[in-house]
Amino acid sequence: MNNHLIYGLPPFLAGIFILILGYFIYQDNKTLARNRAISIMCLGASIWLCCYAVNYLIPNNERLNIFLSRFSYLGVTTIWVSYLHFTVEFLHLKAKKILILTYIFAFVTGGLALFTDLVVVDNYHYFWGPYPKAGILHPLCLIYALYVWIYCITQLFKAYQNKHNLYSSIEVNRIKYVFWSYFIANSAAIDYIQNYGFEFYPFGFINISTFVFIMTYAILRHQLLDIEVVIKKTLVFAGLFASVFAMLVLPTLIIQEYLLRGAGQTARLIGLTISGIVIILTMRRIETFLINVTDKYLFQKRYDYKELLKTFTSEVLTVLNLDELVNLTVNKLEETIKLKSSAVLLFDDEKQQFNVVASYNIKDPSVTLVRPDGIVTFMDQTHGYILIKELHQKKITIPISIQEIIDKLNAELIIPMVMHEEVISVLSLGKKKSDEDYTDDDLDILLPLARTLAIAISNAQLFDELGKTQAEAAQREKMAVIGTLSAGINHEICNPLGIARGQCEAFLLNIKDGLYKDKTQQDLLNKAMEIMTLVMKQSDRATSITKKLSTFAKPSKGEMEIVDVEKEVDETVGLVGYELKLEKIEIEKKIDGALPKIFVDKKQFEEVLFNLIRNAGQSIGEKGKVTVAAREERGRVIIDIQDTGSGIPPDKVNQLFNPFFTTKDPGKGTGLGLFIVRQVVEKNEGRIYLKETKVDEGTTFTVEFPAMVSERAKVSKV
Repeated sequence: MNNHLIYGLPPFLAGIFILILGYFIYQDNKTLARNRAISIMCLGASIWLCCYAVNYLIPNNERLNIFLSRFSYLGVTTIWVSYLHFTVEFLHLKAKKILILTYIFAFVTGGLALFTDLVVVDNYHYFWGPYPKAGILHPLCLIYALYVWIYCITQLFKAYQNKHNLYSSIEVNRIKYVFWSYFIANSAAIDYIQNYGFEFYPFGFINISTFVFIMTYAILRHQLLDIEVVIKKTLVFAGLFASVFAMLVLPTLIIQEYLLRGAGQTARLIGLTISGIVIILTMRRIETFLINVTDKYLFQKRYDYKELLKTFTSEVLTVLNLDELVNLTVNKLEETIKLKSSAVLLFDDEKQQFNVVASYNIKDPSVTLVRPDGIVTFMDQTHGYILIKELHQKKITIPISIQEIIDKLNAELIIPMVMHEEVISVLSLGKKKSDEDYTDDDLDILLPLARTLAIAISNAQLFDELGKTQAEAAQREKMAVIGTLSAGINHEICNPLGIARGQCEAFLLNIKDGLYKDKTQQDLLNKAMEIMTLVMKQSDRATSITKKLSTFAKPSKGEMEIVDVEKEVDETVGLVGYELKLEKIEIEKKIDGALPKIFVDKKQFEEVLFNLIRNAGQSIGEKGKVTVAAREERGRVIIDIQDTGSGIPPDKVNQLFNPFFTTKDPGKGTGLGLFIVRQVVEKNEGRIYLKETKVDEGTTFTVEFPAMVSERAKVSKV
């Protein structure tokens, strides 16, 4: 009996543990395909191990042994198909047909194993107990297992190779753990050898258990399935089960084998009675001990305070975009501390309330904290945090209105973010996924972190305001540019007006001097009509120039529309060309025929072209050439602005798009040009970059925008 326990108990306990784990994973999220797949895998492994274990424990029941050997193959085929299913879901593969065929094969193979002799023909009787004997179709199981393993490993390896393009660092770590756990799990296939008459103890249950523990670690450390609480409950439950089993069996064995040998049923009853008393007296203490152990070694230290600080210092606190900052804060806190929910609320001066600007898993993102609500008043006056469990422990009654806000936020800890004695933001943290409470150590790190976040948020708000100020400064600079342009445009307007005036004046003087006294009334009318036609033409010319100038001066309305690139280049060149002509700078256009249109803010696009062309002209000084070229490549409209100017020194290239950087002489530029141009271009879903520059030879800037697909092109594709 002792030998049977030695051989049968380990795989039996492993099977029970894996079954419990699979149950809790399934209960955590029944709708998630990834959870279902790994739950089925656990079920299959449990069937396989428990069937084998019972055979080892009860080796002399031939009918039961052969049934369990055959039934175990339902578990074996289930393991491999769920193994494939989990990989497909984990990597988001498009392999529906392969998955369906594999499920069909697994179902057929399992049925053949259970109801025929084709897969399992009989049992071998080894020193550890009965073991399935391979039938004629058993090699198909080996081929099936090998195919699934090769496919899964190959897909995981491909995913890891593309880690920089397709996956985040967390996802890469998940892939790595799953990849190596599959290698270990697959080594359990060595247990197939015994099906062909080779007698050595099958230790595949160790490999499968190791696989489960590695997957469990990946779940805990890298959020593979987001079920930390499930793992905790599983470990505690499995520990309790093992403890109860040991306390139930060991006293009975000791009393029966050593104290009351030969007493038979009496010894068993005495052993069970003592076991029951021991279990009653120690169960609660064992449960507390197991909870403390799992907390201490798996959850209590699952995140490192230094790592949290390092993450925020390097990745969060340096961000100047407000939206990005608050969203990154929520994501990093959830990722590092493993929170069930979290949110950042910012104060709105106009409405005098705190609004949710970034959140994770809260019940109602529209919730607000309004002055003088109790929570806001408390934080304004004390600058202190609110820990919900602490309030319950102190038996402080929470008003219904405040409790509703707490429930909507899923909040457990609420921390004010204070700047200059004023609460500018609120950080709401939900319960931990480990179910543990917030400790003094947590507060020692989170409270200073909140103060630092307040500074970062304040900086981001100031930077946002600076952006608006820069936009205003850009408009002022544009108006100043108009003054400069006026010098070049003045003669362009005066020329046609001068011509018109000269023609009218000459006509009137000729009449006064009697030069037309021999002309008929019709001749005079014809001459007057000729002069009026010329005046209208010259007036239209002047009007066109002033209209361009007026249009350029108006600020953008922020409306996206379909824009003809060639037309806008012509308009911009027509406007800035007057100034460049004064400097004897030639402008050349190279626009491809049938160039696709783009979908942008028309005014902003004009400003981008104007800034780049004018900058190109200013880099030349006197005598040179500015070339504006446009073409289509790979569904994008590409515009190059090339000049024959002084070029940009290598040490200045990396600073070109920085705010307030300029290569112009003092007083001739604000340094906002390229900085704002890039912001405008990116806002319109484009990109700008320095294509080429050589000192004393010239520079080329390139702007790209997505090309619009014409109706003709759509039809041709169809």
